[in-house]
Amino acid sequence: MENPDLRKAMDMKPEQKGVRICRVDPTAPESMVLKSSDIVLSFDGVDIANDGTEGFALNGKPVTNLRRLAEMVENCNDEFLKLDLEYEQTVVLRTKTAEAATPDILATHCIPSAMSTDLKALRPWT
Repeated sequence: MENPDLRKAMDMKPEQKGVRICRVDPTAPESMVLKSSDIVLSFDGVDIANDGTEGFALNGKPVTNLRRLAEMVENCNDEFLKLDLEYEQTVVLRTKTAEAATPDILATHCIPSAMSTDLKALRPWT
């Protein structure tokens, strides 16, 4: 549902996100509930983005956008950074170790900065 015209044609509200079902196998149990052109907004209580991905969380708090992620990481005082990703994947990093490794990671991958200038301009986080 990334196409704004399709979103409007399907009567989606601007704040709604989701994916459109293209086809449902008629022999699948889901065919009793889902039909072609249905729009799925969430799955098991987790919102689905327009590109079909689920949201993720940092230390149990939902991450809504890149600015929020940068703020959460920068202000994290917990011993660990725990990223809950889609498909029940979890990444756990010791916060201080991740901070210490950042310059080497940036240099190894030729990344000029840990944060873009537009995100830096939002400090202190508004």
